[in-house]
Amino acid sequence: MFFFFFFFFFFFFFFFFMFFIIFFILGLFLIYFNKFYFIEYMFFFLNSCLVLYVILIDWMSVMFISFVFLISSMILLYSMEYMNLDFNKNRFLFLMFMFIMFMVFLIISPNLVSILLGWDGLGMVSFCLVVFYQNKKSYSSGFVTVVLNRMGDLFIIISLIWMLNFGSWNYMFLNYYFNLNYLLMIMMMILFASLTKSAQIPFSSWLPLAMAAPTPVSSLVHSSTLVTAGIYLMIRFSEIFLNFNFLNYLLIISCLTMFISGMNAIFEFDLKKIIAFSTLSQMSFMFMILCLGKVDMCFFYLLMHALFKSMMFLSAGILILNMNNNQDIRKMGGLVNYLPFCSLIFMFTLMSLCGFPFFCSFYSKDLIFEYFLMMNLNFIFFFFFLFSFMLTFFYSIRIIYYLMLVNFSMFNYLMIIKFESKILIFSMVFITFIMLFFGSFFMWLMFYKFDLILLEVHYKVLSLFILFFSIWFFFELNNFLFSMKYFFFFFFYFFFGMMWNLLFLKVNFFLNNFLFFGFFTLKLVEIGWIEYSFNSGLLKFLCNLMIFNQKIYFNSYSVYVLMFFIWFLIIFFFFY
Repeated sequence: MFFFFFFFFFFFFFFFFMFFIIFFILGLFLIYFNKFYFIEYMFFFLNSCLVLYVILIDWMSVMFISFVFLISSMILLYSMEYMNLDFNKNRFLFLMFMFIMFMVFLIISPNLVSILLGWDGLGMVSFCLVVFYQNKKSYSSGFVTVVLNRMGDLFIIISLIWMLNFGSWNYMFLNYYFNLNYLLMIMMMILFASLTKSAQIPFSSWLPLAMAAPTPVSSLVHSSTLVTAGIYLMIRFSEIFLNFNFLNYLLIISCLTMFISGMNAIFEFDLKKIIAFSTLSQMSFMFMILCLGKVDMCFFYLLMHALFKSMMFLSAGILILNMNNNQDIRKMGGLVNYLPFCSLIFMFTLMSLCGFPFFCSFYSKDLIFEYFLMMNLNFIFFFFFLFSFMLTFFYSIRIIYYLMLVNFSMFNYLMIIKFESKILIFSMVFITFIMLFFGSFFMWLMFYKFDLILLEVHYKVLSLFILFFSIWFFFELNNFLFSMKYFFFFFFYFFFGMMWNLLFLKVNFFLNNFLFFGFFTLKLVEIGWIEYSFNSGLLKFLCNLMIFNQKIYFNSYSVYVLMFFIWFLIIFFFFY
């Protein structure tokens, strides 16, 4: 059994890594020659009804699939050691394989029906992965995750119904029907579906709860699969979205989500949840880029985010594994002395998250920051953007402080395992190597023609000022939060640390009322009116009818003679 486990993991690792190389070379070919392929495969032809499966192969889909295969191969190699002692590791392997394949179906599909296949599959398999450990916390988290993701499926189905007016479910044909008024309804449903999958307000509460899944699952979900499906769908529909006015409302939603997620990352002490809130913040950042009309730049940052976010979860998984599955950053400290290599890689990922020079996200984030400063936006958007940008530096410095700068405590000494496997290190080093070089490579590949950006000197050094201000502000706020003098401000901590009570509104109000409505319907309808009308009423009527028939059947001949004369008179007068 142990041999088959390693064999299947190596097989899937080799399979995904080879496909990464093939699709990456194919993506370079499509970019260089500016080509795309539209493939139709006929399943069957029945009664003049042609059933086709359509595949779109362009540079965007192929390059994204190559990144999905790259990250998946390294995560599977990582999981071979990380999940080695788990009893259900074979089930974990096949769930991960299904999860990756559903994401590939979603990426290559230009048809909304086949997109729904991958979209719904991602939601159902993610539920199975969130409840993988099978405890009460995992079940409650999985329930919230699957309910909110099913709402996204509902929006996709509504858009499918509206697209029946066009005669095709392929989204590239929608440009020909742009003058129709009900095209707005389709775009709104696609927008709501993207908001649910990418966990934007008011659907943000499921993302931190999904941290109940194993760490390799979190790495795959937050880097290149489930969370990125919503923004990828928006990128595909961007040519139509940019012609509608509701992108201003989407900009407001993304600004609020980025601000709320940054504030929650400051007040959170669970390491995986802090990284989850950083993912939520970066997804909002991508929506903001898309609202400004920079579609290629949004896709570029999506690829770079997939690299450093997967690396962040993998390195955090090793830290958690060495701390005997402890995820509280207050119980970590001085890890740079005991796990220097893993701590160094984790610092690289945090620097990439902040957009430090010459890391992978610098080439996209700095350019986006300058574009945003050039935009003619009002002060409120400008303030939220700069403050959310500062919060990214802030919670990154906070993680470094608690994990590496705080003194090593006795609790750490009792908990630490000091385990760094070669397989775990290799998967991390490989992605780190790609993370350091792919930023500049893709910048010159995708943006060989730049727009002219003219900024004053104080705007140019604004990001550097935000960095130093975040360092000072962290130590000031850190002393403020842990001072008993300001204990009466505890409700601020509770409010900002619980996503502005959004989690309580979702779980205690929406989901509990939904369950109460189901119980009320069960009591009133199923065991109420239906029980009275059918089980009691109809069944009682049929039983009485059978008893009456039996009385007639077992009666004397006089009853039969009477029934004969009655039917004779009825037939006689009817035909007369």
